[in-house]
Amino acid sequence: MDIATLINVIEGNLINEGKIDKEINNIVIDSRKANEGDVFIALNGKRCNGHDFIKEVIEKKVSGIIIDEEVEDFNTEIPIIKVENTYDSLLRIASYLRSKYNIPLIAVTGSNGKTTTKELIYNILSTKYNVLKSINSNNNHIGVPLTLFELKPEHEIVVLELGMNHLGEIRKLSNVCKPNVAVITNIGTAHIGNLGSKKKIFKAKMEILKGMNKGYLVINGDDKYLKKIKSRKHIIYRCGFKVNNQIYAYNIKTTINKSVFDIKVLDENYKLTFNVPSKHLITNVLLAIQVGLLFKINIKDIVKVIEEYQPLDKRMNIIKLKRNNVMIADCYNSSYESLIGVLELIKKIPTNKVIILGDILELGKYSKRIHLKIGKYLKKMKNTITLLVGKEMQVIKKCTKHFIDNEALINYLKNKTFSNSIILIKGSRKMHLEEIKSYLEINY
Repeated sequence: MDIATLINVIEGNLINEGKIDKEINNIVIDSRKANEGDVFIALNGKRCNGHDFIKEVIEKKVSGIIIDEEVEDFNTEIPIIKVENTYDSLLRIASYLRSKYNIPLIAVTGSNGKTTTKELIYNILSTKYNVLKSINSNNNHIGVPLTLFELKPEHEIVVLELGMNHLGEIRKLSNVCKPNVAVITNIGTAHIGNLGSKKKIFKAKMEILKGMNKGYLVINGDDKYLKKIKSRKHIIYRCGFKVNNQIYAYNIKTTINKSVFDIKVLDENYKLTFNVPSKHLITNVLLAIQVGLLFKINIKDIVKVIEEYQPLDKRMNIIKLKRNNVMIADCYNSSYESLIGVLELIKKIPTNKVIILGDILELGKYSKRIHLKIGKYLKKMKNTITLLVGKEMQVIKKCTKHFIDNEALINYLKNKTFSNSIILIKGSRKMHLEEIKSYLEINY
């Protein structure tokens, strides 16, 4: 794509006499990553304003600059293109690039388990295809376009994660990426503070179909909301624990470091070992298996990939500490459903437990109710020391020890010694509980 085409795609206005016949190497939003031949999009973000770095990217000899604010006259031959909204330009360019590649795109959404499901699908499909995936949890109006900017002729399949905080966001992303396969993990309470009810969360997740014409819908067949889905346009595959699903798991056994279970698929039975100790993630495994089968991956190769999977950093990491302690660190995110899933696991293990929990955020008016439900569950835990951190967790501090921040909790731990215990750390990303994890790794 050259600059002239870019101007047409984003419906921009050239505000100087820059040369528009140059080819574009890459699209960047970080001035530090800009190189000669790239186009720099100036975004006004929470932490910094890209318009403040225009002089810097001019010195790097970029091919073009996209702005939506008034800027000084830089007296440069580099084209400066003015648009109404540079965030909208990101989506327009991504949509254009997607249209140039007639390859299958798999989009994964849901309240929990999106990243694990996406990673499993990527690993399975990579046994046969050249696959582009979204890195980490780049699943919003910035991350999805940045992933699509990486599309190359050699790619055969794309796997994206689509996230949201409000209604309309997934609709916009789906219209950009045009999925051929949509995967929905579950409908939970994540972001219920913004949307107001699980019914509205369901509606928001179903927006993933808005950019699809025909195609496949792979869903959690046990979910209260998802199991009711019917569609004439899409072929639906259901996965879960109930026998009416196309793929279902049974004979489930979880230990401190893995889950072992049988699956029924294609009228055959297979035994799997998954290196994540969590029953609620088994459905995500089944969803990934179904996607692999859609793309003609041999079931035995799929099973091998599942058994070799290792969780990403900050997600259900099992770490052996001193004094025969084992830490389960799940610091990346938290929701009521995922937390109860982990608590159910360790509740069954006959050993001492230390549970360190941070706030679950974005619950809005439901926050007190949900945190109190967590408190009721914690009261049932035997041989357990519970340590809570954060403002939202204060509502259940009567039955536990509560700390205002991570530093206060770490200071408490300096005078404590645990042995022969399971130590769980879990909280929302903004709680930065990896600080506590790091302290325990060094000192325990």
